[in-house]
Amino acid sequence: MNIKENQEFEDLEFKEIQNEKDITGKKFYSCTFTACSFSESDLSGSLFSECIFTDCNFSLTKLIETKLHEVKFNSCKIMGVDFTQISKMIVEVRFNESRISKCNFSSLDLAETEFTQCQIDQSDFYNTILQSADFSGSDLKDTIFENTDLRKADFSGAQNYAVNPLTNKIKGAVFSLPEAVRLLDPFEIKIS
Repeated sequence: MNIKENQEFEDLEFKEIQNEKDITGKKFYSCTFTACSFSESDLSGSLFSECIFTDCNFSLTKLIETKLHEVKFNSCKIMGVDFTQISKMIVEVRFNESRISKCNFSSLDLAETEFTQCQIDQSDFYNTILQSADFSGSDLKDTIFENTDLRKADFSGAQNYAVNPLTNKIKGAVFSLPEAVRLLDPFEIKIS
């Protein structure tokens, strides 16, 4: 099926899509995407409902008013994506074993979102609702959590996170040792 000529797709499997830069205003229902490159593609105004992306590249992808409903990203490369521009009506996403770098998730409601076994670096979660989110097993190097609701979030097995308990809500969140000691960094105390 030609992705350029059609507007709506259902129950289809797309493999190795490359160099499709304009995928605006399309609707995808229960579709799977495997080994596709959406690098520098424009997916603005499109709807993805109950879709699964596996081994896909989302480097510098535009998502202006894109609707993401029950979308799974498995082993994907997601770099430089501004998720703050997606449609806020329905946001249900899951990330598993993905590389997420220099992305912006600020001011989004991502409660109960899974970011499991991911490498998340240099990404921003300012004013983000992440209640009961799952960051288990993820590496969060240089990722910023500021004024973020992390109540009941799961950071078990996560590493390299910097969560300031003075500027974030963390009641009921789960952290693992030895990384949990980093929660004391803002207090400038010494532990021997």
